[in-house]
Amino acid sequence: MEDISAARRYNDHLKRFSNKKNSVLNILAHDLAGPLGMIQNLSGLLADQLKDHQDEDTQHVLQLIERISKQGSDMLREFMNQEFLESSHTNLVTRRVNLVEKMREAMIEYEILGVELLPLAVNFVSSADEIFLEIDDLKFMQVITNLISNALKFTPDGGSITVSLEEVGDAVLVKVADTGIGIPERLQENLFDKFTPARRPGLKGETTVGLGLSIVKTIVEWHRGEIWFESTEGKGTTFFIRIPKKHTGKPTQHRA
Repeated sequence: MEDISAARRYNDHLKRFSNKKNSVLNILAHDLAGPLGMIQNLSGLLADQLKDHQDEDTQHVLQLIERISKQGSDMLREFMNQEFLESSHTNLVTRRVNLVEKMREAMIEYEILGVELLPLAVNFVSSADEIFLEIDDLKFMQVITNLISNALKFTPDGGSITVSLEEVGDAVLVKVADTGIGIPERLQENLFDKFTPARRPGLKGETTVGLGLSIVKTIVEWHRGEIWFESTEGKGTTFFIRIPKKHTGKPTQHRA
């Protein structure tokens, strides 16, 4: 017999840190997208207004400001995308976890930093203090982070995002609901496709790699689950994830 308690505590610590890191980056990427985009647009506008004055030094400085502000915004978003993509290419390692605890670990940063940095509310609601599920908690929480990230992109200032968790019969149901602009009906059919034409920039110009929801769907299916959504333009979108409490058979390993 081998005592693995220390290794498990260390692994839990790493996953907890990863969840917090992703949440903080998500908040910062959203919070900085607005002012960095404004700096980029204003510097471009000034450059156009001053181009007839033939002031090369001023033009150079304005172009430098525009380029650096764009790089800063893209860097945060690209880092988030790369973290998600790299994780999706590793094997699924499941264990029995209290999903309520994992959710709270990820959501606490939205409660702490969001008050100061986010111009909208992000809430978490659970039907119980403990809901156990057999999952790869690192991958599953990145799915939740990705859905929150999408909700942040398309929810105007003053809106709200609510993540909820409940047991429904022999399954666990997760909802990520926002009061955003909704998904146009013409884009809904292909939303989970790779490089879908449904990809679009966020309200503050946030970019997308076009793979996020395709990978989300794949990871959910690895857990023998299903994902779907309901959306109305101008009213918001709700994503639903249903994961069975008991898995039948061995999960198949895939590449997203």
